[in-house]
Amino acid sequence: MSVAASEEPVVVVLGANMGAGHEGVGRELARRLAGFGVATQLVEIGELLPAGWGRGLTGFYKFMACRAQWLYEATFRLQMSTPAGSSPVLFPLDVVAERRLASLVEREKPALIVSTFHLSSQVAGRMRLAGRLEVPVASFVLDFHVHGMWVHQGVDAHLLLHGSQASQVERRGGRRPVVCGPVVRPVFDLGTPGWERGAARTSLGLADRDLCVLVVGGSWGVGKVAETFALVAEDGRFFPVGVAGHNPGLERSLRATRRAARTGMVLGWVEDMDRLMAAADVVVENAGGLTAMEAMARGVPVVTYAPIAGHGRANALAMAEAGVSAYAHGPSELLSFLEMFARPTPARHRVVSEARSMFGTDPAALISAWARSGSVEAPTGVPAG
Repeated sequence: MSVAASEEPVVVVLGANMGAGHEGVGRELARRLAGFGVATQLVEIGELLPAGWGRGLTGFYKFMACRAQWLYEATFRLQMSTPAGSSPVLFPLDVVAERRLASLVEREKPALIVSTFHLSSQVAGRMRLAGRLEVPVASFVLDFHVHGMWVHQGVDAHLLLHGSQASQVERRGGRRPVVCGPVVRPVFDLGTPGWERGAARTSLGLADRDLCVLVVGGSWGVGKVAETFALVAEDGRFFPVGVAGHNPGLERSLRATRRAARTGMVLGWVEDMDRLMAAADVVVENAGGLTAMEAMARGVPVVTYAPIAGHGRANALAMAEAGVSAYAHGPSELLSFLEMFARPTPARHRVVSEARSMFGTDPAALISAWARSGSVEAPTGVPAG
């Protein structure tokens, strides 16, 4: 947690330890806000729960995502159908979270609360609606598909990645949908000095003719990543680079596939995903999370294939409908999209341009303006900083 200077407005960012995506957005948002003279308190929802319950929540979510996707799908469908203003899941634990959040607000006196996790949006929104929270609350919707837990009538504003999400928020009774774009680290911005494509490809041993397909499954290596890698490798037209994240079992499977196919590259957890993005011709992912946003910022076309249950499948549909990615429903369609996007075709240009258009504004500029005014009624459409 950051310590605020007395003259700086403070923003509390309520996130969750649910993979590197949520954590990465919070850290980058804090870095950007510091540039606008705004201090940040990064708080995980687990910190507002009794001892051990936060780790238990993360562990249960990881278990569902990795080993019981049928259960995750059922949980997600329950969240989708949750009426605005209610959150039956985890009650009464969220009551404990409300009390601890109230104590945090009393102690730190923030000017604004920004939630980057749907359960946090429900907790803060319910407190706001009941008059137990005087601080404005914004829900930063990190999923392209706006399911019911992201929206609450008590939340003052809903920050969105893309304009297609606004109608979803409004249908669920959410207030003030504002399109602000995604948050990714500067190394993924095409306008920021970083890995040059040629140098990145040379560092990976790629030849000019190699059509590099980056296959990812998030920091946990969730989903049918090995099967996807095998499909791309066995086709023969592409050079797959598989990233296993923090999943040693997946890494072993990927390496076995690479040996059998005699092509491709396998990596575990990497700190320089920007290098891989600079070298890649296409990214294949399965959840519509931060890695997809990083690829879009970098100008690399994204194809979703074999999406994970719940938000993965819903995000795949929503992103494809918005025109920022492609959703391959089967092996032949995946290979067709790869052939289409790996080369400088009109289809590649269209999807890359639509995806890149999301990064024209800086969410931190808008949030800092709200924090300084103490209201979400400040002007929107703040240009990128």
